[in-house]
Formats: sequence, C-alpha cells, structure tokens
Amino acid sequence: MRSLETWVPRVLTWVLLGFLFVPMLVVIPVAFTDRSYLSMPVDGLSMQHFRALADPSKGWIGSILTSAVIGVVSALSCTALAAAFSIGAWLHAGRWPSLMRVILLSPLIVPPIIYAVGMVRLWSALSLLDTWFGNIIIHVILAMPLAVLAISGALGNLDPAVVRAARSLGARPPMIVTGVILPNLRAGLAASLLLSFIVSWDEITVTLFVTSRNIVTLPRRIWTSINDNVDPAIAAIASLMLLITVLGLLARLLIWDRRGAEKTNHNN
Repeated sequence: MRSLETWVPRVLTWVLLGFLFVPMLVVIPVAFTDRSYLSMPVDGLSMQHFRALADPSKGWIGSILTSAVIGVVSALSCTALAAAFSIGAWLHAGRWPSLMRVILLSPLIVPPIIYAVGMVRLWSALSLLDTWFGNIIIHVILAMPLAVLAISGALGNLDPAVVRAARSLGARPPMIVTGVILPNLRAGLAASLLLSFIVSWDEITVTLFVTSRNIVTLPRRIWTSINDNVDPAIAAIASLMLLITVLGLLARLLIWDRRGAEKTNHNN
C-alpha cells in the first residue's frame, strides 16, 4: 500500500510532464527538414534553415539581436526601478507605497490588447511609435510587476533590525542601501533580471501595435513569417531556444548540487 502511494504520484507527475514537454520535441526533426515548408525530413536531414538564421539577408539574426538588446536594457532598467521602489516602500511603509504598488502591478490585471490600444494613442501623441526608446519603456512597464514581486519577496526575508543596527552605527542612507540592503537582495535581483528579460523577449501583443519597420523583434518576425509563409526557420529557432533552456537548467542543477555538496562538506 505504501509502495502504491509512493509510485502513483510519481507516475502521474511524469505523465503530466510528458504531456507538457513531449509535443515541443516535434519541432526538432522539423527544424532539419529538407523542404521549404513545415514538414518532417523526406530525403534526408538538412541544416539549411539553421544557416538561414545566420544569414543577415533573411532578417532573423537582426531580429534576434534587436530582441536581445531591448531585453537586456529593459531588464536592467526595470530591475533598477523596481529595486528603488521596493526598497523605498519597505523602508517607508504606509498608504502611498501600498497604492503605488497596486498601480505598478496593474499590467498583470489589464488585458494586453486594451493596454496596447491605449499605448498606441499615447505613443502616437509623443512620437514614440516604432522607436527604440518607446519600445524599451513599454517592455519595462510590462515587466515591472514581476520585478517588484521578486524584489519585494527578497525584502520580506530581510530583518528590519539589520537596518536599524546600521543606522545606530552611524551609516548614512547610501551606505545602508549599498552595503546592507542590496547584498541581501542578490537572489531577488537575479530573479528580477531573469523575469524581466523573459517578459521582454516574449512580448508580442503590444509590440505589434507600436512597431512597424524600424523595430522588428524576434516575436514580431515570427508572427510576420507565420502570416506570410510558414518558414521552417521558426522550428530551427524553437529548437535553439529549447536547447538553451535545457542547458541552462542543467547548469543550474549542477551548480546547485555542487554548492550543496560544498555546504555539506563544510558542515562536516
């Protein structure tokens, strides 16, 4: 009976994981197709669609670089702003910080299509449509809720007595922030950077409304390719992103296991 209670949840877990992840593996053989449309390889494997990703004339490498630049700048800007707000709200709790937190979390509530329509009218009046600056601002706003939640969660684990002790020792506010608070927020800041980059990298709804020809991100390029002609290069991109994700998870597991082993050896 105990054995059944142990194995049934494990089997159900692996079945659910298989249901979620196995369909994604279909894109891998499709990426190596020798045809110019989405299909399984017929006469053999081909790398032509992977080579197309590196061909500047195809537009894929430009879109990847555009998304990467916007993602990095948005993640850094969003994390800096979210850290400043979260630390200020944590140090000065009250009605106004709580109200501002609700406003910053509003992009999680408002449907993206409604937000996109509003941003088009506003960005048109400010002449920010199809510009780098306008696109980065939108990505920062969309990623702000997750960044605030990540950093606020890390601040929840920080004892306010540490800040009071620093003040009693004569530390000035800049020293308290940089020398006491920020070192204890490394995990929250890392999570904020990662989540903000993912939001920016994956954003498509608002981008379709506020960009045209000057700014072509990878999601917009994929969307255009699907509308015009389903290019197998999409499967090649999906395969590369899947590979990067798996390698990142494996690296994370290896680092986690190594740190756990070092911590165990140190305690012993």
